[in-house]
Amino acid sequence: MAIARRVGGFTPAQADDLRKAISKKDKQLMATLKEPLTKGLAASGVPGAVAQKLWANFEATGDYSFNKSHAACYALISYRTAWLKANYPVEYMAALISSVMNTKDKVPFYVNQCHELGIEVLPPDVNESDGGFTVVEGKIRFGMNAVKGVGLGAIEAIIAARDEGGPFTSVYDFCARVDSQLVNKRVLEALVKSGAFDSTGDTRRGMLEALPAAMADGERRRNDRDRGQGGLFDLAPEERVAQTPEVSGREYDQATRLRFEKEALGLYVSSHPLQDLRGQLRVEVDVPVGALDETAGESILWTGGIVAGVQRKVNKQGGVWLVFRLEDVDGSCECIAWASTYEQYRDLLVEDSIVKVKGRLDRRTEDELKLVVLEVVPFGGVSEYRPLTLTIDADAVQPSLIDDLKRVLADFPGRVPVTLHMVADGRLTRLRVGDGLRVDPVAGLYAELKALLGESSVQAGA
Repeated sequence: MAIARRVGGFTPAQADDLRKAISKKDKQLMATLKEPLTKGLAASGVPGAVAQKLWANFEATGDYSFNKSHAACYALISYRTAWLKANYPVEYMAALISSVMNTKDKVPFYVNQCHELGIEVLPPDVNESDGGFTVVEGKIRFGMNAVKGVGLGAIEAIIAARDEGGPFTSVYDFCARVDSQLVNKRVLEALVKSGAFDSTGDTRRGMLEALPAAMADGERRRNDRDRGQGGLFDLAPEERVAQTPEVSGREYDQATRLRFEKEALGLYVSSHPLQDLRGQLRVEVDVPVGALDETAGESILWTGGIVAGVQRKVNKQGGVWLVFRLEDVDGSCECIAWASTYEQYRDLLVEDSIVKVKGRLDRRTEDELKLVVLEVVPFGGVSEYRPLTLTIDADAVQPSLIDDLKRVLADFPGRVPVTLHMVADGRLTRLRVGDGLRVDPVAGLYAELKALLGESSVQAGA
């Protein structure tokens, strides 16, 4: 662009057209720009042979060099991010999650990646969190900006009050020190539901029940302060605790707490309804929900998870059909159950039910993936995990292969048994691997086994 403007006499708009033509390999647009550029070069005193060579370089750039420059940039970025992830995994993942906080499907995916890497992700905390995700003692702390309905003004007010007066000791202390015009009742409810006040030691139910009284008490104390009267703000933090009304010790059950976390954060943090069923579900489905994006379009497959975000709709004939999200620990996918399918499985397609779904992937655009439901069955776990089956050519087995196999299995400990199918002279011998080498059927395990034994040698749930 600089050459075209300074030597070829192009306007900024013409130079940008040249850039577009090169980057898009638009030969028709390139052809319209050749004559005006050549004339501009001649007017600048550039010899004709040089002008022709320069144009040939532009055309070559469109054919190959533009891609090459991008490939070099991407390779450098890939190397740098891989180095950061390998050497500073906690800091890298905290920065990565902060960068996708506005993308509803990405945060749960990367939070789960943290769990896979052994990195603990903590809920937001009014006494520790900043706006984005931060590293705290080797763990990742949720940023308050991830809490739905909590804006920048509220976050700045919370941090300013915390810096000035120290940690908040209770929801009463919080309401007395933070302006309710900046942090209103809706924001407070979201913070409590997300677990952001857990560090005060009070229960989430007790704090939600105390909010009206706490906000009224805080308003009164701020008014006293504005009028110059002494009170709570004259006390040291440890003395403020003694002056704070007691919060009820009653608490919600775990299912309710998790539902509130999901409502406030868009995902479960302290636990997950599928956590105990995770390994079982993975061996019972063809593709986990979190991996559907990597599957070819129009595939018919079994997947499974928890039903959420149910929306009932009515077609022109008056039939009811359903749109919902199917979620597992790794991610979620939008699903559609047309009227006839919904009528057949309506008792299963309800909020918070755990199901296996047979469906057809519908990839209308590169970024829009839906699963059209064909069949639904309940999933409540199985009494025994179906084994992971590995097929090995017995004639090709070397001691080093067995050692490598043991190492891979030991790197992914879990509860799923492993069975070996040893094939020799057309005969099949089944061997059960000892319980000490049971595995967790995660993507990393499958990748290493396929690299070691071959793509067709690994079969889940056989």
